[in-house]
Amino acid sequence: MIKCLQCGAPINNPDHDLCYECWEDKEDGLIDECKCGNYKDSEYELCFECYKKSKFDKPQKKNKINDNAIKGKVAEAIVEEMFLSMGYEVFRFGMENTIPGFSGRLNIKKGEVANQVRKMPDFIVVKGSQISFVEVKYRTNEDNFDFNEYYAKKGGYPYKNAYFILISPKHIKIQKAADLEKGKGFIWLGDCEDFQTDREIIKQYVEFCKKFFGNC
Repeated sequence: MIKCLQCGAPINNPDHDLCYECWEDKEDGLIDECKCGNYKDSEYELCFECYKKSKFDKPQKKNKINDNAIKGKVAEAIVEEMFLSMGYEVFRFGMENTIPGFSGRLNIKKGEVANQVRKMPDFIVVKGSQISFVEVKYRTNEDNFDFNEYYAKKGGYPYKNAYFILISPKHIKIQKAADLEKGKGFIWLGDCEDFQTDREIIKQYVEFCKKFFGNC
């Protein structure tokens, strides 16, 4: 079976050398080709194998700032602060927080378990007896995120009860993973009956999104 050159996930199409997730990373400028031909984190000059051959004589410095990665982190911060403002407890989950360093694209972890770890939701939000998984996605154009297409070539999304919050320069929307899998679209966060939300607080954060991401 053909495997993705970046993460090692199986690929069904022999004409491709990257899985869908890594292809999206390439399109977003998160990865590119090293001088040896292997894919690497675009923020670094060398892939991990070439870096090893350099005998690790000094830490490899970043030679590029990836604005898409920064926007994603800002989107997560917006969601965290918004839920805190609405009276929720927010706990950072996800691989970046539970397994620090695991997500690094310089020495990428490969295999089925690694792929499952990468799908861990970003947050656990709690209010009273309600506990929910929350995954945050940022897109410049909200129509550019197709849940089924995004996860089809990754073996699906395992957290069916997780909620996806889609941040864009104009909107904050939400939908449950199980419903996205059925083809349902995103709805306004304030219209989601599964959460105790405050429309005025949401509006404030939507305005922040417009201000921060509007020219991105």
